[in-house]
Amino acid sequence: MFSHRAWHKKRFAENAEYREKVRAAQRRYRAKHKEKIRERRRLRLQCDPDFRERERARDREWKRQKRYKQVYGISLADYDAMLQRQDGACAICKKSNEALCVDHCHGCNEVRGLLCAKCNSALGFCNDSPEHLLAAAAYLLAARKAQASSTTSVALVEAGLLPGSATGAGAIADACHCRCAGKAV
Repeated sequence: MFSHRAWHKKRFAENAEYREKVRAAQRRYRAKHKEKIRERRRLRLQCDPDFRERERARDREWKRQKRYKQVYGISLADYDAMLQRQDGACAICKKSNEALCVDHCHGCNEVRGLLCAKCNSALGFCNDSPEHLLAAAAYLLAARKAQASSTTSVALVEAGLLPGSATGAGAIADACHCRCAGKAV
């Protein structure tokens, strides 16, 4: 049985001249009926929640794709490839249940990898300076050592009065410093 629709699709796919003729006709129609098309779309967005949600999802995806291309110079396929290389986890803290941001060097705009929001912010607040980050790590380690050597904290740890701490000398190394006692490190 002959199908006009199948014939049209085949001709459209194979014949460049026919394809351009059809597209020109579609452009002319859209230009001539621009306001009618807009009004139908506006009404459909108001009345059809499924259509509205599909359009919002399409818009979000388009904006995401545009941002990755303009800001970072990568496509969604590049993002997905990085995500797969990192096993869907942050490159620093290895948490996989977080949404991941594209981390890039602000100097040369080179993409480095995908990070969770906290790790990405930490790098940004330290101005991408390894020296600054190492100084911060040294500061935290020194504070832990000072806390562990303090006799009052040792007595509290041994007495089991610090929340979440085990008794004994081995617990001193795992002890949190003053303000984060009881929080997971």
